[in-house]
Amino acid sequence: MNDSYINDMNRNSFLLILAFIYSTTSQGQKLVVSVNYAPTDTGGGNTILYRPGLTLNWSDFKGRPAEGSDAAALTNAGFGLKLAFRRVENSSQLVIDVNCNFSRKDSWVKPSYKTDYILNHEQKHFDIAYIHTCAFIRQLQNAHFTNANYTAVIEKIYKENALAMSTMQNRYDSETSHSRLPTKQAEWNDIISEQLALAVKSMKED
Repeated sequence: MNDSYINDMNRNSFLLILAFIYSTTSQGQKLVVSVNYAPTDTGGGNTILYRPGLTLNWSDFKGRPAEGSDAAALTNAGFGLKLAFRRVENSSQLVIDVNCNFSRKDSWVKPSYKTDYILNHEQKHFDIAYIHTCAFIRQLQNAHFTNANYTAVIEKIYKENALAMSTMQNRYDSETSHSRLPTKQAEWNDIISEQLALAVKSMKED
């Protein structure tokens, strides 16, 4: 029994968006930044956006299992952002919408491994992604942005949180041996549930 986790973010597109927005700003304008969690599905039905209390089902795993892989299932989840920029008189407004997403077409499970136990393991990968999405949002909300630095600040915070998320995902799989160690899985269930509760609480306080 084994599983895999993938976080597939398009870094080149992210940098292109930043470059475009940077080119439209004026250094003399005041910059107002708004950061929001945007649980709106724009993936044409392929994407599930995380909402507290939402649980995955095996029917959400629509990808084709990789040939030759010893993995039982694969979860493709992570966080993304959408930037919108507008000018209002002598000020500039930057709206950052963040989401936590699960890709149906890039996540899969082998038919013989569709158990509640393995589904819980995969759900926890999605929960970890949301935990770090919330941390990403909090850091963006607390950051000091100017017209001169906001592209660098966003990219820095993005990279730090993407790395932290990947590190936790890999540690989770390593310590549970990809769910093969029930005692360790139970320990991680508690760890993730506790951190998830704190993340949800922090979002309600915004």
